[in-house]
Amino acid sequence: MPSRRRRRRNRPRRAPLSPSRPRSFFRRRSTRWLAAAIITLTVGIVLGVIAAGREDVGELADNAPTPTLVVALPGLNPDQQRLQPAEVVRVIDGDTIDVRLAGDVERIRYFGVDTPERGERCFREATERNEALVGERVLLLPDVRERDQFGRLLRYVFDDQGRSIDARLIAEGLAEAWRPDGAYRDELVELEEEIRAAGAGCLWGGG
Repeated sequence: MPSRRRRRRNRPRRAPLSPSRPRSFFRRRSTRWLAAAIITLTVGIVLGVIAAGREDVGELADNAPTPTLVVALPGLNPDQQRLQPAEVVRVIDGDTIDVRLAGDVERIRYFGVDTPERGERCFREATERNEALVGERVLLLPDVRERDQFGRLLRYVFDDQGRSIDARLIAEGLAEAWRPDGAYRDELVELEEEIRAAGAGCLWGGG
């Protein structure tokens, strides 16, 4: 029987490597693409983890027990019987508000923080954030001094869910901790030092 010979398909020949681009060039190029892909994937994963962590912290802050300072400072629960509910009348700046307290309008100076004064950098950011945090009602906590030299009531200020506004302003890089006195002085100073070292927020991040 006649032998069957397979028909060879006409396959195009590969073009020979150019002398200017030897095989090692293509290997190096493939390695570079692989390294770039790995780096891109790694950066994406890291950024995703950071973003997820921030979301988790945000959820914890929003669901914090009433009342508490901030998630980073657990267990600092003021005596609820000493908390004074008040209606917010006006936001003056980052650390001062007018409230209606027991029928009278009082100016409240936050006990635990200092924020930028008018004309200073970050004044607008601190004022706007304070306004967003206080909402319509706040809880006020008296401490070792009742009033300052201008007659303003000195109070630690919490929102109506019991979250410390003093601490949140510091945590967002919009305020410095008050250092001379106060029940939460040490905790707030420590928080400020951490935020300052991290270069976070308008005050410490160059915003």
